Amino acid sequence: MENIISVKDVTFLYPGEENSTLKNVSLDVNQGEWLSIVGHNGSGKSTLAKLLNGLLLPNEGAVIVSGKYSTMSQEDIWEVRRQVGMVFQNPDNQFVGTSVQDDIAFGLENFGVPREEMVKRINESVHRVGMEAFLNQEPHQLSGGQKQRVAIAGILAQKPSVIILDEATSMLDPIGRIEVMQTVRELNEKEGITVISITHDLEEALSADRVVVMKMGEKAAEGKPEDIFQQRELLLSAGLDLPFSLKLSEALLQEGVELDKGYLTQEELVNAIWKLA
Repeated sequence: MENIISVKDVTFLYPGEENSTLKNVSLDVNQGEWLSIVGHNGSGKSTLAKLLNGLLLPNEGAVIVSGKYSTMSQEDIWEVRRQVGMVFQNPDNQFVGTSVQDDIAFGLENFGVPREEMVKRINESVHRVGMEAFLNQEPHQLSGGQKQRVAIAGILAQKPSVIILDEATSMLDPIGRIEVMQTVRELNEKEGITVISITHDLEEALSADRVVVMKMGEKAAEGKPEDIFQQRELLLSAGLDLPFSLKLSEALLQEGVELDKGYLTQEELVNAIWKLA
């Protein structure tokens, strides 16, 4: 598959700190894939996310977007940010407009989009996330899930190639989390938008095409979810818990329930138990 982002031997050190937050990290992101980057707090995963769209610049190494735009280059930084949009943890910190449409328009104005094109993009983007009925609503009156969908609409209006979710569902209730993940999943599957999910929630990462495990500023492992999440010692050493379905299937095995293996998803586990009944 074609790479849309390449991270090459990136090291990053915050000013005033002695130890690097990221150490010689290399990573390729494939166009159209869903990549989850998981790790404990302090593992460097959110710092890596900010490097991917130029909010931070590496001390060493480079981040290349679409094969030609580098976050090392100040001339390219706005094009990088247009192509790689980011949805943050707290949706309330992202709103600057008094209504949904004003908030989406703010980002487009910063990119110099003409008014006629701006109106078109706003209408298209809210439709894509199912929020067209809320154009004149004040953002603070929306639910958490609706706020994040508006934040996603604001990114979509800029026509990015990549969306980064930086712990974007961690402050949401279960319903809001489902709303946001379903919205992004449809954008990934139907429109081919590349998704990078930064999370410590392994249940969320189970549906990714590929998983990268970060540990103490380094890439500890990379692979398909079914391979990564069977590595108990790796996950525990990285400060991560096992997915609930895997822990439960292991507990059932210990109690003598004859299962074929540890199951990653609750659906797989339920189906396997149902066959035993």
